[in-house]
Amino acid sequence: MNNFSQKIALELVPNSFETLLDEAQISQKVTQKVQCINIPEMMSKEIKAHHAADLFLKNGFDAIPHFRTRERTIDELAELISPLIALGLNKVLLITGDPPKDNPNEAAKLTPVQAIPQLKERFPQLKIYVGLDPYRQSFITEFKYCQEKLAAGADGFFSQPFFSPHLLSLWLEQLHNTEFWVGLSPVTTPSFKKYWENTNHVVFPPEFSIDLKENCLEQQKLMKLAAEAGQHIYLMPITVTVEEYLKQLL
Repeated sequence: MNNFSQKIALELVPNSFETLLDEAQISQKVTQKVQCINIPEMMSKEIKAHHAADLFLKNGFDAIPHFRTRERTIDELAELISPLIALGLNKVLLITGDPPKDNPNEAAKLTPVQAIPQLKERFPQLKIYVGLDPYRQSFITEFKYCQEKLAAGADGFFSQPFFSPHLLSLWLEQLHNTEFWVGLSPVTTPSFKKYWENTNHVVFPPEFSIDLKENCLEQQKLMKLAAEAGQHIYLMPITVTVEEYLKQLL
């Protein structure tokens, strides 16, 4: 992979339109390695991913909006995507999304596996990515789910953050023929570490440190592993500023 050029996607939480643009511009000043901006769709945020994607595309940034399929029909999803394609959108990320807390057994209207072939038929030029969560279920169960998504026509995966080189190596091995954006995120407080452990079921390496510098040193090793496998990086600076994180990591 000597000629391989690793790409970096940066996730920005849609707190405000002004902050989104500021953080995207800061990332470009710090490094030219950031190729695209990911925008998660969060129920708690008034600004949805398609709103932010509209902003970024109109300001010359490559955007990857995330779309929850749970609450939408295929027509509703297509109606959100179509005007963005007219602005230059060429890729999206589909996730089912968590059910409402007051109705955890609520069935999804639509799943990514169902949505992918229908969106591909309507927008054949659109690259459709899906999520990969190495913690929510057993390795074999998650891998089979990944295979279902690929069979439906998914173009690749964006993952939850990895912290263990061993776990990442297993996934790089299995997805060596698939485009895979390896998630990385700094964990710099005890409370955030507990969040990942309790909510996302992460088992951190025994030597894991919440020091930002140590976080970045370990993540550089994960970036190297991904690069050796010809895969890309997906950064999620949740608890630190974009500028501080990128300067220390890159």
